[in-house]
Amino acid sequence: MNTKFPYEGTINLEAYLDAYWQRKDAIRALPTEEELKEIARKGLVKNQLVLAEVPAGETAQRGDTVALKTVSELPKFHKERVTVSIGRGLYDRTLEAAIEGLKAGESCEVLIKEKPVTATVLEIRRKSAPEPTDEMAAALQQKDMRGNLIQTVAEYEAYVKEQKINETLATINYYVVEAIMKDYPVTEYEEEDIRILGELEEKAFIQIFQEQEGIDLHRQVPQSWEEDMGIHSLEEFITKRHDWYQIKIHQCLLYLNILNLPCEGKTDPLDHYEVLSELTEQMFNKIETILRRNH
Repeated sequence: MNTKFPYEGTINLEAYLDAYWQRKDAIRALPTEEELKEIARKGLVKNQLVLAEVPAGETAQRGDTVALKTVSELPKFHKERVTVSIGRGLYDRTLEAAIEGLKAGESCEVLIKEKPVTATVLEIRRKSAPEPTDEMAAALQQKDMRGNLIQTVAEYEAYVKEQKINETLATINYYVVEAIMKDYPVTEYEEEDIRILGELEEKAFIQIFQEQEGIDLHRQVPQSWEEDMGIHSLEEFITKRHDWYQIKIHQCLLYLNILNLPCEGKTDPLDHYEVLSELTEQMFNKIETILRRNH
């Protein structure tokens, strides 16, 4: 690549991470194993939830669905049986708050519009779900990051772990790299580099759209390109990507500096289309290492 990083020395990534962690909205730690397992469990059983009656003697909790008998001069609150979800405020917040903590058979009285309302708990039901199974995992028809269909609970947990950790690292990386790009601008780009990046993307997109959508970009472009961007040919699309290619070069040069890699061979952005993605993955790994060491 002819475009060069115009600064000497290695960028201090940890200094930028420290600055990011001073933000009030900063992510300071990766999700724990327990959190990841719970996210996976909820994903597997989300369509398996049922309302089951709680064991005798248990009290009503926020989120429970409760059947009540209500007595009042107010028609809305004079019912032989009415179903209320505690905490949603759809029936009456005052009454819902009073119900919380009661057992089946117990009553409470509140004032609503200066009128007394008596409510008796008839039944308490709570959302419950079965233990996750491999059948549930397979039924999701979910593919992992490498495009393989997930068949087991263990595979789904691994997928969720990779996804959530990558989401966390992507957020941190976004803010950090944005700050570094401002401090280390590249003002001069070689047009030959821009041209080669365009050729690489053109070749990659032709293959991707042919394999995944059956579209020959030499003959037509996706309808979304025409509707959303006003682009009617692949050549026009590549031309309009000029500014993105500059950003791609800038990011690659920063990553190479931070990762202490040479701009040659497989790490040269002009070598193949996926170089930026590969360098970003290495950047994620570096940030993850620092996170686990410091937090």
